[in-house]
Amino acid sequence: MGRRGSSSRAAALRAAQQAKAERDAERAQRERQIEAALTDFYEATARVVRIRDEARRKADGLVAAAEQACGDPATQARAAVRRLRKLTGGTTEVARLCGLNVAAVREMLAAPEPGPPDVAARGSGRSGEEPSW
Repeated sequence: MGRRGSSSRAAALRAAQQAKAERDAERAQRERQIEAALTDFYEATARVVRIRDEARRKADGLVAAAEQACGDPATQARAAVRRLRKLTGGTTEVARLCGLNVAAVREMLAAPEPGPPDVAARGSGRSGEEPSW
């Protein structure tokens, strides 16, 4: 009877080891799947960052080009407001004619009149502060 008990014990141990081996294989497979999903996640988020950085760089370039392009028209608009002020005699009338508020007209009148091009300003790519008008 002792021998039958030990063979029964050995069979139970083999069955337990087989069940554990299957469970371990399933866990290993699950861990590989988790690793693959995490790899996909980190790869995709890195692409998102690269795409957004490139878009920001392009947008910054477009804004800089627009600011540079606005320099001359903004100067011309301020010159026209100065002429209108001289012709009409008042900021309120200029504001009404231009569809601006009086504060915007005053801001335009207060801006320095254009002089010779400033080398430092040309290098910055900006024509100064953004007008509120």
